[in-house]
Amino acid sequence: MSVKVMSAVWDADSLKGNSKLIMLCLADFANDEGYCWPSLDRLAKKCGVSRSTIKAQIKSLCEQRIITKECRIKSSKEGVKNNDTNMYWIDVRNLQNSDLLQGENNPRAKSDLGQNASKGGPEADPKPSIDPPYRINTPIVPKPTESKKRQAKTKASILPEDFSVQPAMVEWYSQQVDFVLDVNTATAQWRDAMLSKQRKYTDWVAAWRNGMRNANKWAIERESRQQGGVNSYAGQDYSAPEGFRS
Repeated sequence: MSVKVMSAVWDADSLKGNSKLIMLCLADFANDEGYCWPSLDRLAKKCGVSRSTIKAQIKSLCEQRIITKECRIKSSKEGVKNNDTNMYWIDVRNLQNSDLLQGENNPRAKSDLGQNASKGGPEADPKPSIDPPYRINTPIVPKPTESKKRQAKTKASILPEDFSVQPAMVEWYSQQVDFVLDVNTATAQWRDAMLSKQRKYTDWVAAWRNGMRNANKWAIERESRQQGGVNSYAGQDYSAPEGFRS
């Protein structure tokens, strides 16, 4: 059975009733090149119609150039020539009335693995092709949108164990004129807060920068309160901006 030919027959709107039934039966016997050689009696039995109906429909299909029939003769061991089963070639191009399959039904000089030769004998059905099923319209797989790409790259996570302050981060820290804490001290406080609260962020470098701002702001506020007679400060929260929350 050829999936390619069978699909073309199913999609042919011009085929109706017995014509489509017989074409489906021929496609069931055909290989991917469109060749088959079932007997009239076998077609009639499989379709559940009379032999005369098969002959009439095949004649009509030949006139429409949907199939081509070749009468064959076989010789016995004694040299007596007898009629063999007819061979049919299903022209999918005419069946679909288009050039989409141009060249697909051209017979090959030699048979391929898994297929009978184009002039195969009548005693066995054509073997199925090992080629992939033919598709007229190749399905289009949509590419991921930019937003989906960003979502895939920005999954929030807890602070990585190997997170460390890089030279570029130290340079950024040194450029902040209002920072009063040592970078290592501020980072240690921030790291403890992140681990204790199990914060999850998508950009830990940005979260660290925001944490450094908060740490130094709180250090200045504590110093101000101490000078004003307030010796305690509660409610430290090393939260990152909304854009980096989990």
